[in-house]
Amino acid sequence: MTTREVAYRVTVGNVEMLAVSDGTGEFPAANAFPKATSVDWQRHPGALTADGKLQVNFGSFVLRSQGQTILVDTGLGPGRQGRLLEDLKAKGVPLDEITIVAITHLHGDHVGWNVVVEGGRHRLTFPKAKYWIPKGDWDHFLQPQQLERAPLLKTVVLPLQELGALRLVDGETAMTSEVSMAPTPGHTPGHMSVVVDSQGERGFITGDVISAPVQAQEAVWEVAFDNDREQGRRTREAVLERLEREKCLVGVGHFLPPNFGRFVRTKGRLHWQGV
Repeated sequence: MTTREVAYRVTVGNVEMLAVSDGTGEFPAANAFPKATSVDWQRHPGALTADGKLQVNFGSFVLRSQGQTILVDTGLGPGRQGRLLEDLKAKGVPLDEITIVAITHLHGDHVGWNVVVEGGRHRLTFPKAKYWIPKGDWDHFLQPQQLERAPLLKTVVLPLQELGALRLVDGETAMTSEVSMAPTPGHTPGHMSVVVDSQGERGFITGDVISAPVQAQEAVWEVAFDNDREQGRRTREAVLERLEREKCLVGVGHFLPPNFGRFVRTKGRLHWQGV
């Protein structure tokens, strides 16, 4: 492999990938994995804080490919003191460089910086971008009953249509000849991941198919946030098998830095190996 890996910036073939963050947080592990017992967690020393919490990153990714600058997910947003815009600036990505915003799914921690409000009106945070959103999620979450449960979507997703920036994606769809969005349903009905294939090298941004390193060994653990928990398990197992088989360089937004790494097998056990 000729992939060059340095901290938050890596390359896969001709594609440059940067990890950026909107902040970090922590919450009780039982909120994410309700059926995992204390005995289960003892198999994974160091996976939790001393008081039984998971530490999470609210990460996004920037990909530069064939003249396109693609931002994958937009974090928590200004209402939750997100720092994505600050981190983009620090890592040399002007907001008006971004040409595509690829949203993996419509949960609130992945869409927060889609738009900002100025003078009582919405404007695009990334003014030159089209926002690519999975049609399956649009059809599901933009129903009136779903909007009542997730009112944030009214202010950060619906305006994209009014501003002429929305593109709905259904099925595997190329953003460049090296980078595509691919269906990985279960966490949400239309959930998509981002696949990179360049110069014989492979990369993969998981979205929330995988959100904690422990899932390398515990793919069958039920995830509370999955819309369809059985489909989520099947997708997670299939994705992990693919990532190991193809030796993909992987970006996982909810992992604490380093956000890039690989799923590798040692003594019969699959585990996360950060770069």
